Amino acid sequence: MPWALPDSDDALLRLAKGYPYAAPDGSYLYREGESAALRGPLDPALTAGRVPVIAHGSNRAPEQIHRKFGHLTGAASEIPVTRAWLTDHDVVYSAHMTRYGSISATLHEAPGTRVQVYVTWLTEAQLPRMHETEIGAGNYAYGRMGGVKLAVEAGPELTEAFAYLSVHGCLADPEQPEAPLALAAVPAERRVHRHVDQETALAVLHAAHHPEDDLDAMILANIKDVPRRRRLVEALQHAAVPWSVPGFELIVK
Repeated sequence: MPWALPDSDDALLRLAKGYPYAAPDGSYLYREGESAALRGPLDPALTAGRVPVIAHGSNRAPEQIHRKFGHLTGAASEIPVTRAWLTDHDVVYSAHMTRYGSISATLHEAPGTRVQVYVTWLTEAQLPRMHETEIGAGNYAYGRMGGVKLAVEAGPELTEAFAYLSVHGCLADPEQPEAPLALAAVPAERRVHRHVDQETALAVLHAAHHPEDDLDAMILANIKDVPRRRRLVEALQHAAVPWSVPGFELIVK
């Protein structure tokens, strides 16, 4: 089951515009709705037997992890989340709007760029729940990224990890339609793509597809009217920049 949306329009708008939500300034351990900083060298026992899944959007934020895993208690709820830097990639907007009104993130190759991501270390029991929230809506595909340079904070560098990538492609930059738009909320070094915040990205959709409404009305209408949102996503796909992540091997779609 997907996580529940808030009831009020104000709360829906905060949720939509708040993506990708705040992530701690460093690695942390999530447990039962709380996050505790992980300092010093990473204890290998914390990640042993777990699957390293790159979190490039909202899954890096404790509040989003809680929305998805808040039903778990005790040790079953524990998820180590390590900050990392991914070389030759950037975090860009996907060419789709989520059911909660945000334009979510995906990865895209960007030679020379080094982008900050997080790694959620999931147990085999937790992975199906993450699949349910990512793949269940038909927006993401899950697979293995091989041959990467993923420098994990206070831990060993990874050359292989797993990730969810948008099946819709990347949101095209209206100023450079052949290029994607990057997320300003996600730090990066030597970024080559134009980066904007969530509200500016939503304004791109507003101007191109629903100029008759104001921005907030457009967001709320697409949250509440599923066929309308599907038509919007179809229109975005037609103009999308095809995603490119070398070394990605599809596992589940």
